[in-house]
Amino acid sequence: MPEESLSRLLKIRPFMRFWLARLGGIAANQMLMVAVSWHLYDITGSAWDLGLVGLFQFLPALVMTLPAGHVADRLHRGRIFATCMAAQAALALLLVAATHGGFATRGLIFGVSVVLGMARAFQMPAQQALTPLLVPPALLPRAMAFSASGVQAAIIGGPALGGAFYALGPGVVYGACVLLSGAASLLMARVRY
Repeated sequence: MPEESLSRLLKIRPFMRFWLARLGGIAANQMLMVAVSWHLYDITGSAWDLGLVGLFQFLPALVMTLPAGHVADRLHRGRIFATCMAAQAALALLLVAATHGGFATRGLIFGVSVVLGMARAFQMPAQQALTPLLVPPALLPRAMAFSASGVQAAIIGGPALGGAFYALGPGVVYGACVLLSGAASLLMARVRY
């Protein structure tokens, strides 16, 4: 029976597009967090600044939690998620340009961190509420387990990939994040429910 329900789940195209978009987006976000932190440390050499990057991502997410949940309840969750992925891709593209153009500064990285935190505040409630809309109730437990497994893989694999790519330079990680986040946004644009 479990193999049959997994087989049925894998045939639901909207869910699988969402699942792939979610994995790509989360992996890109994790890679971006690693690269931004290391890049800032390379620029400033300050462990204090390294800690501030995390704080600058966390505080906007904390402040925007209630408004983001309200927005996710009122608007199309797929579009919210796609917009957050597009914003993440745009920020990564800005970092690619800043890295190659020589204008990657402490202030720019802190600003990008704040916007990433805000985008993540909207992304999380929207993406968490999508699975029940994409699968029949009978498959919901299997879909939630499958989704959670994929998310954990992205959370673990994203920083590892980010670190490996960072060895080639911050622009490489940022470029990979542009591709992953952009692909996630495009996949979500095709999800109908």
